[in-house]
Amino acid sequence: MLSLQHRWRMQPNDPFAPHVAVLWTYIWPVLALLGVIVVLRLIFKLTRKTRAEKRHAWNQKRSWADLKRIREIGPIANPGRVFSWLRKVDPYRFEDMILSELERRKLDITRNNSYSGDGGIDGQFRLHGALWLIQAKRYTGHIKQEHVWAFDAICQQRGAKGLFVHTGRTPEALRQLKRQCGVVRIISGEELMKLFAGEPVSLELKPAERISPLAAGAPRLAPTPLPPSRRETVEGAAL
Repeated sequence: MLSLQHRWRMQPNDPFAPHVAVLWTYIWPVLALLGVIVVLRLIFKLTRKTRAEKRHAWNQKRSWADLKRIREIGPIANPGRVFSWLRKVDPYRFEDMILSELERRKLDITRNNSYSGDGGIDGQFRLHGALWLIQAKRYTGHIKQEHVWAFDAICQQRGAKGLFVHTGRTPEALRQLKRQCGVVRIISGEELMKLFAGEPVSLELKPAERISPLAAGAPRLAPTPLPPSRRETVEGAAL
């Protein structure tokens, strides 16, 4: 545009030269303003939190008040009231309650930035050098065995142990395994109430046994037997 304007200035008899000069006087500030708007929008997009991130931050903050409320109800004395309340809360809210309870027990918890995108893993921590992955499920009925075995497969792929915490009912097939699926320890029922009450909860994993995958509800490829692990306990802590 500048070269064109310069060319018309060299031709004073050109009738369009004055109009181009006037247009350019108004156009360049508009272009500059558009450039500023584009840059500001890009900065806003890179720095703003998504709705999911805001929800995650809010649930994490609110989880501490939720844990205090559970303590006030009394998870050991009134487990029915606690379960009734837990089964009504948002599932993502329940996840943060579990993570905050473990964090209150002085465990080094690693939280996700959002509620999705990590293969169903809700968080992780280390205990006695071992990596533990966490999956929390707010069920109202029986849990699905395939969910637990899928979590076990993820844990074994990552060379970790698993903590599967839920508010539902454990099927008989999983009860026969004594609340353990491969390298996954299941926490529910009375143990979940102990967890919320601040009492010690054992994370002991039994020596792996050769169990029929079809009978146990596992995938067709049975988990490889693992050596026995020593007893590990999450110690309770006061509010």
